[in-house]
Amino acid sequence: MRRSESNPLLILGLILGLLIPACARLERKKSPRPGTSKMVAVEFNQKFIEGLYSTLDLNNPMTVFETIFSRLDEEVVIYPTENYYYFQIHASGKTIWGNLRLDACDRDEGIIHIGYFEYDENGNYQDMEGKEKAISAKDGVLVKRLGPFSYSVSYMGKRVIFRLNNAWDRDPQKAQLRKTEVFVGPIFDESGLKFFLLFDKREKHFLYMLNEEGYVPESFIPLGEDVVLGRRTGFAFFDDKRHKRKILIGVHGRSVDRNNWYDGPFDQLPDNYVERTKISRYLEEAYPFARGNIDKFGGYLTQKEARIPIFSYTVYYREEDLLELVRSCRSSKSEEGQFYSCITPDPYQLIKAPSTPETE
Repeated sequence: MRRSESNPLLILGLILGLLIPACARLERKKSPRPGTSKMVAVEFNQKFIEGLYSTLDLNNPMTVFETIFSRLDEEVVIYPTENYYYFQIHASGKTIWGNLRLDACDRDEGIIHIGYFEYDENGNYQDMEGKEKAISAKDGVLVKRLGPFSYSVSYMGKRVIFRLNNAWDRDPQKAQLRKTEVFVGPIFDESGLKFFLLFDKREKHFLYMLNEEGYVPESFIPLGEDVVLGRRTGFAFFDDKRHKRKILIGVHGRSVDRNNWYDGPFDQLPDNYVERTKISRYLEEAYPFARGNIDKFGGYLTQKEARIPIFSYTVYYREEDLLELVRSCRSSKSEEGQFYSCITPDPYQLIKAPSTPETE
């Protein structure tokens, strides 16, 4: 899901935009062990219908924040690596999708963000309107750093511990990287899949490689000799048998239209490890227009809450198009590195200079 309400399909259609909204001893609650039945998520139609008939001032971000915060457990885990805690609510006849975010660039300043929009299952009016707000002590909300991956948030007498996902447990081991590729950092997507972000130094191009070091919550449908499709996510991969890995080549356009949890991992960069990844140097190599214009996270220095996305995969609507993409790249690209860049097209690498609202 997007960093805020921006529709990614509009971004691809208006490719010159380039703007993706960004930049003590604890009492620990016992959590069920992974894999136990207590962790099974169950949703009931009763709650959905009762929510639709409830009322909530959706025009007031603090009212929505209070509603979400009051429902949180005493301790929660943020899995996505850009630190979004996603939520869905049903109120006032609407389905609302949104997130609370402890942004790596300002959470230590005592700020937590909220953003939300009305969800459109058909994707026709998705993300056209929404609300967002940076919430801090002046709003009565206290955000305190407890450790590099732990923050407390207090509001109206309630305190919630947010555990961030320390996703960097190991570098790629089972899969093989090519000589020109380097491992940049780990990604945990809101789809539930994990990725390794790679950078090809010769091609100056990013790749998303599926993390298969452990359990992968997905089943794959073969589309062709070397293309597989995730049945749950709709993510399409090049099954790179030579290097024992799967490279993301496409996400389904319907997910992009809806701005749902399966719109691709471009909005889950490894922000918590920015000092280790030094990702800005790779961004400046991949996107020459960014040189001297971005911060360490890839956010524009002259435009607050805007950053460069890494969109190195295609948006597809027909499965046949994925097979044709691979066939076309295989027949037209003689060098291996060019082939991988071809099957993971990044529209932002076509841009010579960024266009922002300040310059338009």
